[in-house]
Order: sequence, then structure tokens, then C-alpha cells
Amino acid sequence: MSSWLGDTFVNDGYHPEIAGSAQLPPEMPDPAEDLDWDTTLVVTDEWLKVASERRHSGWESVERNWIEKQALQPVGPKVPSEITKEACEAMARFPYPHISIPTPQLEFDFRMRVVMNSQSASVAVSDGFKKWSTFSDGTWAGHFGYGLVVNGGQESQELVHGKTVTTQVEASHRLQTGDEVPAHIECKTRGNMTGPAELMKAIQDPERSHEADPRLCPFRVFITMKTSDERYAAKLNTGMWIGSCLWKGLEVVYDAYRIS
Repeated sequence: MSSWLGDTFVNDGYHPEIAGSAQLPPEMPDPAEDLDWDTTLVVTDEWLKVASERRHSGWESVERNWIEKQALQPVGPKVPSEITKEACEAMARFPYPHISIPTPQLEFDFRMRVVMNSQSASVAVSDGFKKWSTFSDGTWAGHFGYGLVVNGGQESQELVHGKTVTTQVEASHRLQTGDEVPAHIECKTRGNMTGPAELMKAIQDPERSHEADPRLCPFRVFITMKTSDERYAAKLNTGMWIGSCLWKGLEVVYDAYRIS
């Protein structure tokens, strides 16, 4: 299995490298490749956008095959599916069905990378153990600036549901901006990473993480930020973000999308 990132540092920066594509079968993309959406950062006059597109040369043939099969399907009104009793009861109790509420939108805002110390502490709690790790290094950059992660840490706890493991994570980061007179920002995250037990263990093990693809374990967090610095307070103190993350060994990378 190919690794999700090339561990490349250029000018003290962190740069992901996506493996190249291989020859593909006629019906579907190569399963050995990453089938997720490939996120590409594109610099524009609006500073930064995230462009999502398929990176598989075989994907076009898959869509064309699907369209051809759809054309062969009989044309006519669809038979409505049967509504269950439970669904009818739920619809009867739906609050204010005549009111339309605006749908939240997500806009890419910044990326953050943190490195945890190799030493951690475990604390017994009522339903198991919690693991506490501090951060030894980190950087961030995005729409509102760039800088360092100068302090912080995270606690995690594993919950087992059959063959699936969920790691609950809460973290606190102290961000420092790159201004001549830097501002300090408190960034808090809370969320879950879920996946098969063996894969989850491999991803979090610094000695085995190179064998596993962390993109196979969904890791999502809710993010809030707060600062007393007037240069950033209006931008950050009222905001909310959703983070899509990758955890590999001692390193965690966040892509943060602002909710608007």
C-alpha cells in the first residue's frame, strides 16, 4: 500500500506528495490507488481555493459506462417506495415543516500540522484509559495568516464497537502568528477517528505507521478559536470550523473548513 504522504521538507515547510497513477482496468479505477477525492491547493486572485477533482485516468470511462447503462433503462415514472409506519410518525412530528432553514456552507480556510512528543501519559477513567500527549512542533497557514503551533496537547480514548474502533480526540493548540508583533490564538478541536482495530493501531504507532494508509480511517473534528488580539478577534472569535484530518505516527494534519 502506498503511503499517503512523502515525508518531504522544503524550506522548513511540509509538502504532501501524492503517488502517481498506474494503468487502469476498463471498468473501474485501480483499487490499489487512493479512491478518495484528491485535494489540490490552487493559488488564485482570491488567495486560496481547494479544487477537488478525480486523479484517475480511468474515471472518465467509468462515468461513460454508467451513462450508457442508464440510457438502456426503461423510461417512465418511478414507482414511489413504500413509506414505513415509523417514517409517517416521524413526519407527523416534524417541527415547523413549512419553514426553510439555510443550509450551512463549507469554505476551506487553513491547514495545520502538529507533531506529538514520543512520550505520553495514560490516565485511568471510569470506562477505560485516556492518553495524554503534548505537541513538540507544529505549523499552520491559511486565509487569515500563518505561523507556529507553540504549545498544546491532546487527549484520546479508544472505544470498541465489535470490530470497529473509535478514537475520541480532544486537543488544545496555542497558535502564534507570523506578524512582527505576533498574536496568540487558542485553537480547540474535538472529534473522532474510526476504523478497523488493527489499522487504527498501525496508524498511531510511529514504527508501523508507514505500513498503513490513514485515509482509510475517517477522522473529523469540530474546531473553535479565540483570541484577545484585536487584529484577529473579529475574524476568529465568532467562527466555527469542521476539520478533516490525517493521523500518521506522531503527526496529525488538519484541513479546516469554515462554516458559513
